Amino acid sequence: MLKFVLQYLGNFKLKFFLILLCAVVTATTDLLMPYLSAKFIDEILSSREIGRLYFFVGGLLALNLLSLAANWFYVIFSTKMRARITNQMIEDLQAKIWRTDSRRQFQTDMIYLAKRVERDSDDLTAFVLGSAIDISIQAVLLVMAIFFLATVGVKWLIIFAATSIFHVTIYFTLKKKLFELSTAVRETESKYFASLSDNFFFVFRIKLHSLQEEFLSTFRKAFAKFFSAGLNEAKVRFWFSYGNANTSKIFTVLIFLLGGLDVFDGTLTVGNFVALNGYCAFAMQSVSFFMTLGQGYQNAFAAFRRIEEIFNAPPDINGEKILERIESIELRGINFSFGEQKILTNFSRRFERGKIYCVVGKNGAGKSTLMNLICGMIRPDSGEIFLDGVPLAEVDMIHARKNLIAVVEQKDFIRNDKLSGGERRRQSITTAFAKSADVLIMDEPDNNLDAAAIDTLTKKIIADKANRITLIISHDERLIDVADEVLMLTE
Repeated sequence: MLKFVLQYLGNFKLKFFLILLCAVVTATTDLLMPYLSAKFIDEILSSREIGRLYFFVGGLLALNLLSLAANWFYVIFSTKMRARITNQMIEDLQAKIWRTDSRRQFQTDMIYLAKRVERDSDDLTAFVLGSAIDISIQAVLLVMAIFFLATVGVKWLIIFAATSIFHVTIYFTLKKKLFELSTAVRETESKYFASLSDNFFFVFRIKLHSLQEEFLSTFRKAFAKFFSAGLNEAKVRFWFSYGNANTSKIFTVLIFLLGGLDVFDGTLTVGNFVALNGYCAFAMQSVSFFMTLGQGYQNAFAAFRRIEEIFNAPPDINGEKILERIESIELRGINFSFGEQKILTNFSRRFERGKIYCVVGKNGAGKSTLMNLICGMIRPDSGEIFLDGVPLAEVDMIHARKNLIAVVEQKDFIRNDKLSGGERRRQSITTAFAKSADVLIMDEPDNNLDAAAIDTLTKKIIADKANRITLIISHDERLIDVADEVLMLTE
């Protein structure tokens, strides 16, 4: 996990050094505060010089201002660095998803996946970036605090060691359960927000088909699972936090009791008693940090495992052969199933340049599947597809889809939401023809077109048919009539 994130941190070496420097300055001022406070108290108790008072107050003020400035730059630099690393990680995950086997994508809730990618990337970056600095700083604080405790008396070290052992025991007792519950919360939260997104994204269709109760029921079930997972995690996290917090409180009470007795006996000055409390607080803070780090590590590791799952997903098979033209498409003995449902069985067909083919059939017969197979978006379970006699698996389909294949989808892929349905459809068709591709695939191109627009479309298809292989998925008689061959798909 650390190695994975460090490859991103490597691009920000200078900024990371500045962040570390700011953190060191802040930690140094924090370490000096108890010591200076002790000196200040002992000084004013033993000396009546007003100048010494001004000197110590000025020094404390300067340290506070220095700490404030260091903290300011730390927050700004770390925020920028975290955002840029997270965004780069998200970009890489997007690129990987784009290269993943499309059949897997059809089976994935992409809204849920988007939410999951964003949160996991940010959590993982925040943990590693913060930990890389905080571990060093807290280790220094812990060593210095232990050193001071040792100089005051061995009994303080013994008390601190006993308290630390209790901290560690609590952590190792609950860490596995916390990891499992944290993972469950992440999963259920992502699905909860995916369900919420669906309710907004499909609002028109929900209203059109009066599906409010069905979608609300799904949303409530998602919330119930998220709520239950969150509540279970909160219960375990309470005992984890409560145990650690109360251990620290007990340690503080012992310091006050035994330290107070030493002050009465004269074996400990008032200033050193104040410093002892400060460094004991640092010591317990560091122990709590390392215990929380373990908990944070479990959360981050859960995020990493989900990110790793995406990076390890089977990729699309993309060949290296670049085709200059596509004169023919041939499918031989194609079998394709989606889950338990058989879509195409032993399907064979040849398509040639200069001809118009119209594909008809009921919903689920395999019309869109055929289009996706030809475009290399999905691969058959068995059988082969050839483009100009070259097996599709050997063809660089990214290049082919960009330069040689034009597709008019059933739902127009145009970002301008201000256009009407008819305007969006006409723009999609115009864009496809302007590509001058060797293969033109049109899925229900008559959608949202009036009679005049369909007449114009049929004339354009006929006029350009010599330049390409044209496949049309449609039940419109006007488009079927222009076809040289009609291919009927049955379930």
